Amino acid sequence: MTTSGNRRVTVFTVIRLFSILHLRSTVVVLLGVTMLMVVGFRVGFRDWDQGSGAAWLVSLGMPIAALPVASYLSAVALRPQTHLRDMNRMLAGQSWAHWRYDEAGWKAANDIEGRRERDQRISYTAPLFAVAAGLVLMAAGAAADVHGVAAIGVTIAVVALLFVAAAGTTELGRGTLMARVRPEGEVYIGPLGVYRRPGGYAALYAPGFGLREVDFVDATRGTPAFLRFTVMAKGELRPLTDVAVPPGREEEARALVQRFQAEVLTSR
Repeated sequence: MTTSGNRRVTVFTVIRLFSILHLRSTVVVLLGVTMLMVVGFRVGFRDWDQGSGAAWLVSLGMPIAALPVASYLSAVALRPQTHLRDMNRMLAGQSWAHWRYDEAGWKAANDIEGRRERDQRISYTAPLFAVAAGLVLMAAGAAADVHGVAAIGVTIAVVALLFVAAAGTTELGRGTLMARVRPEGEVYIGPLGVYRRPGGYAALYAPGFGLREVDFVDATRGTPAFLRFTVMAKGELRPLTDVAVPPGREEEARALVQRFQAEVLTSR
């Protein structure tokens, strides 16, 4: 293979990796942790006798040097090669279902998945606000100290980073984030994942969660039928993704549910 061919393969691999929703979120978390480490090191070295330049060099160098190692360990733990192979099989015609959507159908599909994403997003906001409030109170308590102004500044930075990291993780974990950039789209469904193009790949099995239920939800007024994939995560059942069923494919969708129940769910 030529050099240009190798580069194309590398680019496609990176794009596919970024299509894996839980891997996208992990990247944002690692970047957020790196930024927090930079702030923490800089505060820790603020009185270093080697000077401000050396303090910044260490504060930036150590977290940035640790980032590739953490990224590699995360990639090993998340096993993205399994998901990459699954996406390749789907694109090669080996998926259990492949549905294409016209403009109206794609909008409806994104609306259904977007509604699930909004419902789940609410559960993350309350703990985040609680952490932010706690940090602000800590800063207020430290304000009476000599370094009170610095404490408040660091606290504001930490709270801002928490919000950015949480918002970024939530946004990049959304299947509709990139799905709305095109008026039409397609969905591949297989025993290991659901692949929206555009949108991303939702793994049904990954460290920390696994598929437990696949349900057919009948159409209601203004909302088409859809498949709901539910996983067990941290001891709780959580909807992972909702996939709209194109008009006329309802029987295929019901058969797909039965196949999951017979070949996947009963064997785990």
